[in-house]
Amino acid sequence: MFKNVILAVSLLANCLLAYIIFKPVRAATSSDRMTCEQARSDTDNKRAVSKYADDHSASFSKVHEFLRNSDYELKNVAVGDGKVAFVYTSSAFYPSTCGIHVPGIDGGIVRIETEIATDPKIRLVW
Repeated sequence: MFKNVILAVSLLANCLLAYIIFKPVRAATSSDRMTCEQARSDTDNKRAVSKYADDHSASFSKVHEFLRNSDYELKNVAVGDGKVAFVYTSSAFYPSTCGIHVPGIDGGIVRIETEIATDPKIRLVW
């Protein structure tokens, strides 16, 4: 009996770990997203993020949602000198109808710098 309980808990823990590692792509919550051309271009994706930030009062939470809707994932965070830098990379398929592209080669990396505050405002996109 005790073995079965341990086995069941172990199985559930493994399923949870697999879910965390292979997170399924969630559906976009709004229609605000980049076009295929913007996502593939190294300058256009940064320009699109910068324009979106300007249109939405430089709110980091709104820009984060815009990037998530555009199939970008937060990969790294760096804190220093009163600033926080967030690094986003695109998935290999954006969206799946656009075909495959390679993040880093096809312009799938966006870095955002904010100040440390309650609602951080975006200072720089590069």
